[in-house]
Amino acid sequence: MDDDHARRTFEAANGIVELDPSDNIYTHDADAYQRVLREAPWRRYVCSVGVLTSDPEYFQHIRISAIALLKMVLHAKSGGNIEVMGLMQGRACTETRTLYVFDAFALPVHGTETRVNAQNEAYEYMVTQLEHARAVGRDEPAIGWYHSHPGYGCWLSGIDVQTQQTNQQQDPFVAVVIDPLRTMTLGQVDIGAFRTYPDDARSDHARRARDAVPLYKAEEYGAHADKYYALDVQYFRSSLDARLFELLWQQYWTHALAQTPAVPRALAAQGTEELATRLQAAADSMAASATAVGPSGSSLTQAIRAVSRAAPDACGALADALEQRDAMQPLSTAAVSAKALAAGVQRSEAQQQLQRSLFG
Repeated sequence: MDDDHARRTFEAANGIVELDPSDNIYTHDADAYQRVLREAPWRRYVCSVGVLTSDPEYFQHIRISAIALLKMVLHAKSGGNIEVMGLMQGRACTETRTLYVFDAFALPVHGTETRVNAQNEAYEYMVTQLEHARAVGRDEPAIGWYHSHPGYGCWLSGIDVQTQQTNQQQDPFVAVVIDPLRTMTLGQVDIGAFRTYPDDARSDHARRARDAVPLYKAEEYGAHADKYYALDVQYFRSSLDARLFELLWQQYWTHALAQTPAVPRALAAQGTEELATRLQAAADSMAASATAVGPSGSSLTQAIRAVSRAAPDACGALADALEQRDAMQPLSTAAVSAKALAAGVQRSEAQQQLQRSLFG
């Protein structure tokens, strides 16, 4: 796998799309954006059937430029097993309920292997960087913050939730988490983008979020899973930044080649242990479902038959509901984990073969 092929594979694996330089997302109208911030539709309460309601999941998507993506990954990788933190610049589009990230820069913060906190010097540095950006015509405001979770996936801890809730009280803001070790091993960026719920709103999909977290972190994550939701993440690039992308890619590719085999092996062992635990959970769930009973004391199979006899038209709706639930069954999540683990092992082996051929 040469450099050019590796870059094309990376772009395909991460779904990076090329935008026309004339796309209006590159045009920043400061006055129009200030008007959007004043109107703040993501915090607006609307009257629905005589009741004031708001949409706690107003923003659904985040689109990150390939330049910002590589900058964040390289910064996260430079931290090793220590968490790092940075800021992202971009803007919010209320028409598509999308947050755009155009650029990112690192912050001088002190991290540990489990947490990272910004101190006063980091805030001063942040203000200086934004001022310098505006001086060269980069007027995009801060749109979010990112930090790394080296080796243990993308989710928000209790401290992360508090940080995001504080930031979200002002302008539209998003929290991005990157796992650099999994990214370098799999060749696909392991990333998550999150926004927190208001205090009066909680997610009813907490289980789905928890299933994506390493089991040894599930207890901590489970305590906060109902306080935030994930955004759909997409990536884009333009011919205008092709040269900068090539330079950043060279750094990324060098880091990927230089990665010691011990890291992929450790992640593979961790993934195998998780998979074994998920398969055991699936077996326990299947055993329990065989004796599961409905509200009336009948088994689930008996309940389905009763519905079929009493209301044949309800069978379709029941089937749809079961299909939706099927994706969240323990066996289904184990299958997803197994597929990801196999892909990671295959890529790791190919990468090690390339290292041997290049360096002996």
